[in-house]
Amino acid sequence: MAAAGLLVIAASACVSGTAQVSSSPSDGGTLLACQDVIGSEAVPAAGDAIVLDRVALPTARALQANRTGYPGGRRFAKDGLFIRRGASFDLIVPDDWRGRLSINWGSPGTATDHLRVPGCRPTRTVNPIHEQDAWLVYAGGYTVSEPACVSLVVKAGQTEQTVRIGVGAACPGQAEPPPPV
Repeated sequence: MAAAGLLVIAASACVSGTAQVSSSPSDGGTLLACQDVIGSEAVPAAGDAIVLDRVALPTARALQANRTGYPGGRRFAKDGLFIRRGASFDLIVPDDWRGRLSINWGSPGTATDHLRVPGCRPTRTVNPIHEQDAWLVYAGGYTVSEPACVSLVVKAGQTEQTVRIGVGAACPGQAEPPPPV
């Protein structure tokens, strides 16, 4: 009888399916809601660099950063996030940028210093997406306390890469951003 019970437990543990990712990461990060996709594209936007073959980030051009209604004169740079369909990774604001930079994507995006992308393969979306497109697009962007060339870490498993992004100010080698409106 005990052996039969163990077989039932073992068999139920082997059920196949999609792995679930916690909706509240233990480190306080924010999980991207896959269904918040606003579109899909065959390739990322011009001027974006593909990082770790998972996400495209604006490295060739500085982003325009406009004042927000938030106290302290914070500025927001709108930029669609291109993620490779099915890719899992984290976008992390490095410790030395926390308090000066936050990121948010989704609808509505929640300002965070750690965004977890859980391998999105959305279905039944409000906005049309095309199965043949490799890249999913999410609305959002970067909020800074003042225009700056910021750092953002892309982490996938044990691999990570730091990317420099101009938010209201150009990074070395980037064109200046358009003037704020």
